Amino acid sequence: MPKPKKVVERTVSKATSTTESPTRRSGGPRGSRGAITIVSVSPTGNVGNPVPTVRATVEAEGSDLSKRDIRLYLDGAEQRRFYYGKATGNLSYHPGMLSSGIHTIEIVAKPGQESRTAKKSWTFTVT
Repeated sequence: MPKPKKVVERTVSKATSTTESPTRRSGGPRGSRGAITIVSVSPTGNVGNPVPTVRATVEAEGSDLSKRDIRLYLDGAEQRRFYYGKATGNLSYHPGMLSSGIHTIEIVAKPGQESRTAKKSWTFTVT
């Protein structure tokens, strides 16, 4: 009889130029929920196109995350006209023409009335 496989869960931290707040887990009627992740962010670094498309993948394990649970900010101002694909977790935003210089994107995800929140911010430079 083959031995059962052992499942190991690991969390890996990696320092990058972006900042993330810790994801909080809350125990609700269904118990502990999984992590909220905001990954695959772009653009980053220097961008030659003054009309970039902002992209990220935003997912919440164990929750039905929707667009109304997500806030997107460009240079500190909330932007409401972005696309969020619930089935894929893909978020995209077309800011229009941006001025040359450094721009900051921040995404905050908080499923419904839950206390857990994830936040990711990063910068890119239009050259």
